Amino acid sequence: MFDRSGGRGVGVGRVGACAALGVLLATTSLSSSRAWAAGSESEAGDAGSAKVEEIVVTARKRAERAQDVPIAITAIAGRALRDGEHLRIEDLNQFAPSANIVIPSPHQTSFAIRGIGSNPGNDGLEQSAGLFLDGVYLGRPGMAATDLSDINQIELLRGPQGTLFGKNTTAGALNITTAAPSFTPQFTGQASFGNYDYRQFQGTVSGPLIGDVLAGRLTAYKTMREGPVRDVTTGTRLNGVDRQGVRGQLLYQPDDGFSVRLIGELHYEGDTNGATLINSMGATPAAFQAKLAAAGAAIAVDPDGLTTATNDPTLIKTRQAAISAEVNWKVGELTLTSITAYRNWFYSSYSDVDGSNKSILNAGYSVRDNQFSQELRAATPKGGRIEAVAGAYYFRQNLEMDQITQYGPQAASYLSGIPDALLPTYARFSPALATLMAYNNSRWDIWATPETRSYALFAQATWRIDPQWALTAGLRETYETKSERVWRPNPTNVFTGQPSAALAFATYPSTRVEISNWAPSGVLTLDYKPKPDVMVYATLSRGQKAGGVNATVPGPLGADSLKVRPEVATSFELGVKSQLFDKRLQLNVDLFDTGVDDYQATYIATPAGGGSSVQLLTNVGRVRTRGVEVEATAAPVAGLSLSVAASYNDANYASYPNAPCPAEAPAGQASCDLSGRPVAGAPRWIVNLGGAYEHDLGAGLQGFVGGSYSWRSSYYGYLDNSAFVRVDAYGLLNLNLGVRSRTGWQVSVWGKNLLDEHYVGSYLNFGSLLPGVYVPYFGDPRTYGVTLRASF
Repeated sequence: MFDRSGGRGVGVGRVGACAALGVLLATTSLSSSRAWAAGSESEAGDAGSAKVEEIVVTARKRAERAQDVPIAITAIAGRALRDGEHLRIEDLNQFAPSANIVIPSPHQTSFAIRGIGSNPGNDGLEQSAGLFLDGVYLGRPGMAATDLSDINQIELLRGPQGTLFGKNTTAGALNITTAAPSFTPQFTGQASFGNYDYRQFQGTVSGPLIGDVLAGRLTAYKTMREGPVRDVTTGTRLNGVDRQGVRGQLLYQPDDGFSVRLIGELHYEGDTNGATLINSMGATPAAFQAKLAAAGAAIAVDPDGLTTATNDPTLIKTRQAAISAEVNWKVGELTLTSITAYRNWFYSSYSDVDGSNKSILNAGYSVRDNQFSQELRAATPKGGRIEAVAGAYYFRQNLEMDQITQYGPQAASYLSGIPDALLPTYARFSPALATLMAYNNSRWDIWATPETRSYALFAQATWRIDPQWALTAGLRETYETKSERVWRPNPTNVFTGQPSAALAFATYPSTRVEISNWAPSGVLTLDYKPKPDVMVYATLSRGQKAGGVNATVPGPLGADSLKVRPEVATSFELGVKSQLFDKRLQLNVDLFDTGVDDYQATYIATPAGGGSSVQLLTNVGRVRTRGVEVEATAAPVAGLSLSVAASYNDANYASYPNAPCPAEAPAGQASCDLSGRPVAGAPRWIVNLGGAYEHDLGAGLQGFVGGSYSWRSSYYGYLDNSAFVRVDAYGLLNLNLGVRSRTGWQVSVWGKNLLDEHYVGSYLNFGSLLPGVYVPYFGDPRTYGVTLRASF
């Protein structure tokens, strides 16, 4: 249910949530700030007393103190996101241990927890770490790659999930909740300005529409930023941002026992992200560099990732529309919940992927995703000897995909290594060269239509044996089917649209691929409270992610080679949660050991018959990840908060004998053994330090200052563990300071990555176009600006 101020029934997890989870606190608790804003100066001292704020989460589908939940969980309040200018999903890297989120583009979203799930987008199956928005599972991780606008709270759950959430996952779950409509009139508006011509505007209005029965909420945002990358060929700026969106809500609540919340969303994005950057020529053979010279092509190699030589435009467009309805109804002792949702997501990209100043190869990708989900749950009251949740879940997803390869007028010259002026003469005496000339100005499409149907029953119950001991058990059974049709028509000429007879060999007829599987999951947890503010827990869990089908033309092994087996994770966790020194210190520690069988990993391959390289998923034999996570928050004096969130994660391929070889491997070596080697995308060490201080300035003003430093050790940025994809250790320093008034206005200045680290998040193999080269995805350089905010 919702309270009359628009929040969920027992609170929403205030800014103390951030501190308790080792993040930058731009202010102290939200409740403290509101008390200060509304009360006298003497009240401010009481409101800002030196205690770590209590955090309320809904990780187990009921409102509970985070310290009472035997799960490794990080909760982040929306206010902390706003005050620290953390407005993108990848900013969560600076909040939580064991998280590594990389988003080069909405389609290439990589979201890993404890080293599991670091795979760029593949539309043939779901991600290892589940994303949920207002209780709705997002079938594509790129659906969350929007501005974090009007957020109430974010909860990051680590370890296999599924006995409570709508979709089963193997790595964990990110649960995002937006602010609900309020029955008290509210308005919040803000404008931010920064370097790279950064401009962002957000606004929210909420209040009653019909007495105390119907309330509404409307949120809109617009973000623009010039790209930090300069194209030395065209003089344009790339990797810029231009996105906007609107979210409207209605809350109908005639009494405390019944509520209906309707949410509608529209988002649009038109960016120049995805520019091909090259920071090293890697192990590119001299023969291929000679081919570039034959085509008159030059590549800009920039270790800092700020320049490129591409001569064709780069553009990414994303559109999504969604609607959901959440109904809560108290029937006797039970609370019944229904969540019905539909979402349409469209993504398209087109870019110059050869990285040179000549028109050799462009690539495009488009996907249209239509998903529908229905979740039904029944929950017993909180506080009983037995607390239980049971439910059923249905998920349907239909996709239409087109992978585009477009060869330019210099393609044949590059592929053959013969200058353009000589090619026609040579082609008269060589049928092979004549075929290569047909590649010029040709377009190749691979079409695929994956479909998913998922059905599940789940239940979880907690038995409170006595005031100190509790036992939690949960089960889930999922049946899932996936199918697709994939085909490639005869390549066509881009100017005439006519099929090319010389390239007819590349045609691939329509082929249907199907898989289905049962996926049991479960959890067993025993927790013990030796003291009211100390809890020790042990958890054994199993999660399974469904298999999938690769959306490309199959190779020599036929359609069965497109199938990917399910990913199964078995995890053991031992943890302690504590509040010490009269709640001035909160300390949480957990140890974890997870084994993943048939881990699903991404690699690069060239489709049968030719065309540009595509991303494929395969099963790694086994992955093991072990480590420790520490989250601590201290409130030594009123107004001051210090925090740390750190993790050590030893993630290795326990068995991977047939891995792809790195670029520096001997020519002709078909596979390499990566058993015992580190898992890609998994830093061994992550340390997040944060601190904040706020103080009454008098005259109705309050000053605040905050800072954070997020550091991660080196790791491999691509599956094959090449020396060329080794990401160096880096740290990001963020600072902000400002002043707020009791009348509701606030001014702050901020800076992110103030040390101007030029760091890489991940790499992608350049494939057959330029063997030995890996394309880096750089993070943002130093940014800074000012934010003006008003609310009443």
